[in-house]
Amino acid sequence: MLLFIGTVVLGVVGSSTVGLAGTPGVFTADECHLEESGRGGKSTSCSGVFVSHDGSLVDREARIAWSGGRAGRHTQARTVLLGGYTREGGVDAVLAVVLVTVTGLFSVGCAFAGLSRETQDRLALRLPGPAFAAYVKWRS
Repeated sequence: MLLFIGTVVLGVVGSSTVGLAGTPGVFTADECHLEESGRGGKSTSCSGVFVSHDGSLVDREARIAWSGGRAGRHTQARTVLLGGYTREGGVDAVLAVVLVTVTGLFSVGCAFAGLSRETQDRLALRLPGPAFAAYVKWRS
């Protein structure tokens, strides 16, 4: 269940990163500084102003994790449905898609493994030909 919840949270954040959710706009950094992150690493955190493209949202206390962030620089960003902001596109989007896909598949695999053999077989009957053949081979 915890893995499923983590997948949902990653999906929400990832959907903002790839541009499917949240309010689009521009983040302008007022100041950026290195912060300690887990396991002795460092990350750059910037504070500044977020202005939505349509001008309906202006947040002068916005904060965003931005590895290339420097005071005075701009980046495309979106609001995150869970609160806060994320940069759009690039490596962040690829990472979000990969993490959601891997954790989602792992969640489905765990759920499938927890079913009875009879239920697994009934579900397998609904698989397309090659997938069903792989299931039969795996079971034998």
